[in-house]
Amino acid sequence: MKDNSVPRWSRSFRSDAMKDGMALFSNHLHGLNLPDEPEKLLEGTIMVVNACCAYLSIDGRPLNDFLAMQTYRPTDDADAKYVFTFNVFDKTYARILTPIDCKFLDLADLFGHPWNEFSICGFSDFLVSRIDGNPLSEDEIEDIEKVIADDLRFDYTEEEVDFWTDPDKIEGALYVYIYDVDRDDAEGG
Repeated sequence: MKDNSVPRWSRSFRSDAMKDGMALFSNHLHGLNLPDEPEKLLEGTIMVVNACCAYLSIDGRPLNDFLAMQTYRPTDDADAKYVFTFNVFDKTYARILTPIDCKFLDLADLFGHPWNEFSICGFSDFLVSRIDGNPLSEDEIEDIEKVIADDLRFDYTEEEVDFWTDPDKIEGALYVYIYDVDRDDAEGG
């Protein structure tokens, strides 16, 4: 029997965005100093949620809790506390809602994920913010940086992939840039 939960989620998510005229997405992009292209955020979110679901399925993990968290209009009382807004090389953007432990998100897998529609892999950077709109605390930033490092180092060494963060680039959010380490740079030449 085929699992229809992802297509059902996609239809519902798209419908909620259209009913709102994607105003919530426009506001989200504006708050992060990203281009006002809510259509890209809608399509990119659906694309990245599908990828996350594929990786959860590969790991034998259920999709229901993750999909339930990915609502168009998040609430402060939900399990999701953070918003990861991915920049897929300015081709599209994606908004993924996560709990404090980011347990549904595999950054290393997404960094290597092929986006066939764009003929590219991964993403260039992302921003982490709070769903409630409050700025991230120093402790939260430290915790998020640890989650990112643990995730990436599980799959990649520092000689393969590295990242840097900037808590001052966007007020209240953490900017994260992840990149492939150039072999020449890694060897000092």
